[in-house]
Amino acid sequence: MRWLIPLVIVAVLAAVLHAKVDFIKEGLGEVRSADPVGVAVTLLLSCLSLFAMGEVMRLLLAAGGTRTNLRHTTELVFAANAWSTSFPGGQALATVLSFNTMRSWGASVVLCSWQIVVSGTLSTMWLVCLGLAATFTLGASIPIWSLVPTLAIMCLLSALVYWATSHPRALARWARRIIPKINRLLRREPAAGLDCALEHIHQLDAVELSKGKFATAATWSLANWALDIAALIAAVGAVTGALPALHAETNHTTIAGVVLAYVSSKIAGTVQATPGGLGPVEAALTATLVAVGMTAVGAVGTVLVYRMMSLVGVTVIGWIVHAMVFARRGVNAKTLAAEEPSR
Repeated sequence: MRWLIPLVIVAVLAAVLHAKVDFIKEGLGEVRSADPVGVAVTLLLSCLSLFAMGEVMRLLLAAGGTRTNLRHTTELVFAANAWSTSFPGGQALATVLSFNTMRSWGASVVLCSWQIVVSGTLSTMWLVCLGLAATFTLGASIPIWSLVPTLAIMCLLSALVYWATSHPRALARWARRIIPKINRLLRREPAAGLDCALEHIHQLDAVELSKGKFATAATWSLANWALDIAALIAAVGAVTGALPALHAETNHTTIAGVVLAYVSSKIAGTVQATPGGLGPVEAALTATLVAVGMTAVGAVGTVLVYRMMSLVGVTVIGWIVHAMVFARRGVNAKTLAAEEPSR
């Protein structure tokens, strides 16, 4: 099913776009005439966005006592991204690669899981914030209140994770009360799994995340999205010859419009029915860019330039990094798939 569903989606998209051949050809023409400097800037900013995620990982691991340098975390982010965007179900393989690599650096199971939860929570929270900000700025008439519960949940989860990190003893008390009750419901021994849970919880004693460090990690998480959005803005400039401004002009969009298009594409890509969201992401990006003021041809050209750099270009770099760093350690699809069930 992992391989069949993407093929079906691509086939449907191909059938829908078949009637738009001339329109697509014009968009490809925009790509060929795009400013090379703008295209190069798009690729650079896309790479820098992953660099920011590497810094988030480094900061969170350091809070748990696992010291590693930015080069190593950035290499891991690029390699994991390559796995995630290249295969159906690649996100699971990318998570296994990240988890096992962090373990090889000396991080505990709890620290690895904690890092993944915190970085994911911060990332989602900022994406929702950017979507809300763009919607209010643009004045778009879409159900923005549907995003508010998600934002509230992400803020609450961030606060709970931060609190849990600072209060492992309270967590241990709760575990002693709650786990036996759950075991009774499951008709298991009251103490089943309790010792293991307490062992993991006590490992949080080694995590020292001050408010300042948490704020720094959150800032780098925001930088990840901001740099990727800047890459999309650079792609707009490379294709149209004019960067988005604060106020809309004829056949041009605004910065808020680009942000809204970006958030829409990320929402469409969360399904991950195809590698890297190929198909749904392009459709969402193009449709939203047209809706916020760009011409259809300009929007197609922009999306093609942006995706060729942020998806294809960054993925190629990721595989080069994987070949130079991780492949030498025997990391491949078979070993990752074999370890996936025990994650």
